[in-house]
Amino acid sequence: MLKLFRLWPKRNWNPLRRLPLRLACAATGAALLLAGYPPASAAAPQPAAAAAQPARTAEPADGGAGAMEPDQGAAAFLRGREAAPVVLRKVYLCGVETQPLGRLEAEEVHRLLLEQPRLTATVDSGEVLLTEWIDDLSDACRRSATFGVDADGSLTLFEGPPEEEKVIKTFYQLDLQHMESSLPKEELDRLFGGIRVEDKDEYNSVLSSYGDFAVGVSQGAMHQTY
Repeated sequence: MLKLFRLWPKRNWNPLRRLPLRLACAATGAALLLAGYPPASAAAPQPAAAAAQPARTAEPADGGAGAMEPDQGAAAFLRGREAAPVVLRKVYLCGVETQPLGRLEAEEVHRLLLEQPRLTATVDSGEVLLTEWIDDLSDACRRSATFGVDADGSLTLFEGPPEEEKVIKTFYQLDLQHMESSLPKEELDRLFGGIRVEDKDEYNSVLSSYGDFAVGVSQGAMHQTY
């Protein structure tokens, strides 16, 4: 390297030939300075931004199982320490069964609600009602439930024969004129005499069979036909 510097003055450089070289060197140096050369360190590649994910609602650790929220009166009772009379009530498609549980502390009622998530708690006249809704017929209904037609022409569920008029539940008004013109006499006699049902399938079958003859539904069908 030193030898090259010593030889430099001895060379007979033409100034015009050296000018482009000097200009090129100056331009290169300026470019390197502006670019920040040499780089302090190579920047690590940044990962691509993750695709935006929709917000998710936190799910309960137990999968969402738990007692339904009680009403305000029941909630106040559960926060207290006093005992109250408690009644277990089972409400069926047909029929209601009640069972007094005696006076229970709030802690005991709370435990029942946790153990049986289908129960709902309400307070009525100082009495705590634990209600369970059951999609079936009660034992009493299985023994006596009978579909028929009441005096107003509505499809009705009776306890026992329709002539005894022990109404359990009334459903919808029937278009009797449309029924008489559409159904065999035997079918009409069967309904007016009473159709016994002993399980949920029979119960739903009767409701479905005569639903087309409900006032409004049948009138709409007749209007479309004519």
